[in-house]
Amino acid sequence: MATEQTPSRSPRWVPLIGVGLVIVLAIGAVVLLTRSDAPAPATGETNASESPAAPSFRFTESSRDLVRTSRERIGKRHRRAAVAAAATAQEVLTVLYMEGFFDPTNREQARYIDAFRGFTRGARERAEARVALFTAGPPGDGLEEITPNFARIATRILLDRQGAPVLLVSNVRFSAIASGSETVDLRSTGRFLFERVGRAWKVVSFQVIRNDRVQEAG
Repeated sequence: MATEQTPSRSPRWVPLIGVGLVIVLAIGAVVLLTRSDAPAPATGETNASESPAAPSFRFTESSRDLVRTSRERIGKRHRRAAVAAAATAQEVLTVLYMEGFFDPTNREQARYIDAFRGFTRGARERAEARVALFTAGPPGDGLEEITPNFARIATRILLDRQGAPVLLVSNVRFSAIASGSETVDLRSTGRFLFERVGRAWKVVSFQVIRNDRVQEAG
């Protein structure tokens, strides 16, 4: 395993920008959005990154909450916009982890160009400087096969006074089993802050912890 990803290493953090806004998400009035409004899972971006040798992978949504900043009624248009925003966050992070952990071509070439395409330029540069947080490691580290184990995402959506979504915070929990010369449980927890940039929702900041564990031989 690469030094930065050895299971015994201390957790690594990337400071999260906009802490005040995240606190608003934590303490604001919350409205639970039912998942019956959710669109069908997108297939274009994620499938495009898969190869025949890559396993199927997708984050499963565990919750999606609205955080109000006023007592105004939330209209259907803004609810649909919130649902679409949460779906975008789910897709961006699915692509990130798919490209980083399960695409064998990326790993062989040690290149993860498409993994961060849902990030703003600044966030992308910070992520690429800490690429070991988002990948299984370089070739030649003894790993032969990586399979998904657990992947959950929960998104909170901050609304403006008119009810339109203005900020997303997505919390993810991820685990994959890497087998080879040893079996390793690749573990990651992360918090990703999304803002609207032009017509797209983009990651502007993140906080990620890796806590890999070597499984003892039975």
